[in-house]
Amino acid sequence: MIEQTRNSSALSALARGLLERLDLGRLVEWTVPRDELQRELAAMGWPCSEAVLRAEEAVGGFSHPPNGVFGVHASLRYLRGEVPWLRDDLQCYDLRADPRDGSLRLLPVWLVHDPRLWLALDGRVYYGSHIDGPGYLALAFEDVCHYWEVLALLDGFVVAFIRPLAMPRPRLEASSFAGEAIAHELGLSSFTPASRGATRAWIGPGLHAVELDIPGFKRGTDVVSDTAEGIVLAAAQALDAGGTARITSPEALGAELLATLPATTREEFMTSHVYIWGKHADYEDDRYRRRHRGS
Repeated sequence: MIEQTRNSSALSALARGLLERLDLGRLVEWTVPRDELQRELAAMGWPCSEAVLRAEEAVGGFSHPPNGVFGVHASLRYLRGEVPWLRDDLQCYDLRADPRDGSLRLLPVWLVHDPRLWLALDGRVYYGSHIDGPGYLALAFEDVCHYWEVLALLDGFVVAFIRPLAMPRPRLEASSFAGEAIAHELGLSSFTPASRGATRAWIGPGLHAVELDIPGFKRGTDVVSDTAEGIVLAAAQALDAGGTARITSPEALGAELLATLPATTREEFMTSHVYIWGKHADYEDDRYRRRHRGS
């Protein structure tokens, strides 16, 4: 049973509504009081902090797409073998070293799929690549609520080694930082809760645009739209800014819309229609990750 997100007061009302629409919320059986989490971490010999406890209180126990549960307590349950999951024993699930100073203080906060998510003692969130042997980490979000704000705006998907088989609505992924131009063209407003650190976000009726700068995982602008017209207008701005782009849509784009854009390579994948401009590469591509291994 999914409890409503009423306990996530640090999340914006918009994010709470979007997560509810995606059927994502807190699973009460995956939560514990802060003193119990402190005992669990002490039993592992792992560190704790006030920021870790606040993070767990904010979004610990949230159902995370495509499956699995988010949080430090949830990760401990997976590691203790209390719930089934596709564990890869060739990987290390122990503490990770913080790239900022080398100390072993990054706690696992989501382990089920790559890239994994790690929580620093100051509350910041890292993406970790672990699928190629030599892995790497990158600072991704200012805190867990920042991560969930972005995840909510982007329909529950930011980056993954195995992409979703279908997108719920038209989506643009562009290598250029075109959010400001898209916002100006489509009349979007800056969205403060998600616009932190290296992330900038804009929202408007039926359309969200997010710029992410996470080396080794995602750099550029992602847009989701209720309409094909909106996604095509966003793509035109992104292509004007240079670089590559990809639209993934549950419905084929009409010829009249495609005529407003440069010539594209078109593919059909399962239930999705994909349109690519340039040699678009992202996290699922080995050549994309190779640049960051061992760095």
